[in-house]
Amino acid sequence: MTDFQAFAASLAIEGEVCDLPNAKSWPQATNDEIAPLIQKLGATSTAEIERLIAELQEAKDHLQSERERIERETSRYTSLTQMASTTARIISDAVSQWHPARNGQNSNTSEALASSSQDGIGGKFTL
Repeated sequence: MTDFQAFAASLAIEGEVCDLPNAKSWPQATNDEIAPLIQKLGATSTAEIERLIAELQEAKDHLQSERERIERETSRYTSLTQMASTTARIISDAVSQWHPARNGQNSNTSEALASSSQDGIGGKFTL
């Protein structure tokens, strides 16, 4: 019995011993014949693994560059938002200085509305 047949006989499949009826008719290969086959299979597997590693490295590089691009855009957006907010505040301050009477009128109207609701007067005010 060859080593392969002994190994196959020792395998249990669903509680039964694995039987290889044609195992005796398989050609017996020598180590000199098996070694090149194993090297060929190993070389193919190694090449496939190296190809996958290269693809993963490309994906990693792409994700890295996208992360950096998004960080730059986020930083630029934050800067623009801060500038827009500052500009709006400057414009608001400038407009409020041009119409000081309107600011006083608005605050008086707000005070009148607040006092009327506290007094229980439920009338409408038009501006």
